[in-house]
Amino acid sequence: MVWLIYRVQKECLFCFYDHNKILDYKGIIQKENSNEVSVSSIPKNEKLIGYLSCNQDGYSKYCKEYTEYWSWIEKRNEDRYNTNQKHDKNYDSKNMMHTIRLLHTSEQVLSTGKLNIRVPNREELLDIKAGNKEYDDLSEMAYSLIASIENYYETSILPEKPNEEKAIKNFNRN
Repeated sequence: MVWLIYRVQKECLFCFYDHNKILDYKGIIQKENSNEVSVSSIPKNEKLIGYLSCNQDGYSKYCKEYTEYWSWIEKRNEDRYNTNQKHDKNYDSKNMMHTIRLLHTSEQVLSTGKLNIRVPNREELLDIKAGNKEYDDLSEMAYSLIASIENYYETSILPEKPNEEKAIKNFNRN
């Protein structure tokens, strides 16, 4: 007992059924991890038993997202995931900490023309990483930093391009 699907139009399929298992119908799905409906050629006088309406694009998208989700589950950092579950703030606290750190660094470079590796707000960043801040507060902080960065960008004394010759010279010196 094998189903055969024959495509009529993109979202409309004819269905046939091999009661005697004598025809080599491939079935609706060829492989377990397939994200497409399997279609086959059919003999000329085969009896149609029904129609199948299928949102192929939606089905393929769902299959792709489903596979990606389970791949992410399999490969995710469990400690990081558990930290995010504990603080229950609905955001990735490590990612948010790095976002705020990079925005602060960008603001600093544009305002001073220098890059300092040691950050003055270490405790604040660790609080963010621990999930001790509300998402809305962090979002507001990020938008405020972005506005500040845009203002500093307009008046920055930094050159448009790096001095490649000087960079290569300094690189070769080390």
